[in-house]
Amino acid sequence: MCNILDHRKIKMIRKGPEGNTLVLLWLLMLAEAGKCNRGGYLMVSDSLPYTAETISMVTDIALPTVQLGLTIFAGLEMIDQQDGIIFIANWSKYQSEDKLEKRRENDRERKQRHRKKQRDNLLALPEPGDVSRDSHVDRSRDVTPENRTEKKIEKTTTEQIHSLLSDTPFSVVSDNELIVLIKRHGEEKVELAADIAAVSWRREHKEIRNPGGYLQSLCVNPVLPELYEPPYVRAAKSKAAAERKRAEKDKQEKLSETEAQESIERDDYWHSLSEEARQKFIDDIKVSSPFGQCIPEEGAVALARLTAWESRSQMITNTGITGEHTH
Repeated sequence: MCNILDHRKIKMIRKGPEGNTLVLLWLLMLAEAGKCNRGGYLMVSDSLPYTAETISMVTDIALPTVQLGLTIFAGLEMIDQQDGIIFIANWSKYQSEDKLEKRRENDRERKQRHRKKQRDNLLALPEPGDVSRDSHVDRSRDVTPENRTEKKIEKTTTEQIHSLLSDTPFSVVSDNELIVLIKRHGEEKVELAADIAAVSWRREHKEIRNPGGYLQSLCVNPVLPELYEPPYVRAAKSKAAAERKRAEKDKQEKLSETEAQESIERDDYWHSLSEEARQKFIDDIKVSSPFGQCIPEEGAVALARLTAWESRSQMITNTGITGEHTH
């Protein structure tokens, strides 16, 4: 929408306290709802809705301002908060449904091309030397350093493959079966087949009657699941996600500490005012704010408290007088 800032409710909000910040909050909430792609609902997942704290974290806007904004947006019927889930009212008017559908179609085609490219690259891998199904290893051959190295590699590889297959029906495949597959198809193809089998089963939980035969078929013709990523890619993403989560947690903890301290100071200052002074701030909000009559009493008090704090902060900025002399 190109005319979103011309809407009368947006103009009303901009004229009130924290007006521009609240409008920015509204635009960021629209963007987040678009990313969620759940028809206007702000959801982290299917069962986890956004909260004021979540919105504060992703928009980098102070929690008290977010709480104030949600109160005002609800009062102006811009959002609905039934059952604790935030929903953007009139969501469809902010969207171009035809463009969204085109983007979804482009995404599907891109994923199909990506899967085909991955499969073609895998099939282009050179085949290892053919080993007859009836061939066997001469148990009486001399034990050489090369033989010991080969056995060590086989042992290490089978352990890695068993790790990939753990907690799936394929975990019953024996070391000997895996070694036979490795000799026929090579380590890389067997590991890939094992990972594909495990990923596919964990997604679909289909009945597997012949685990060894299933792995054999994947070695010959690896069919990649949708959005498949190799183990090393998943491990790297998991590590990066854990690091981001840890950094976000540290950031949120510091932000929460700062906001908690400011909230305490703001409440202390509000309660330090006389009852007459507090009521004057509330009355001024109701008279001067273009949406003062549209929000519940608690919204007016929240705005009044914020206005009082801003007045104090402005007085300190202008005069250099510390907080204890501003009551």
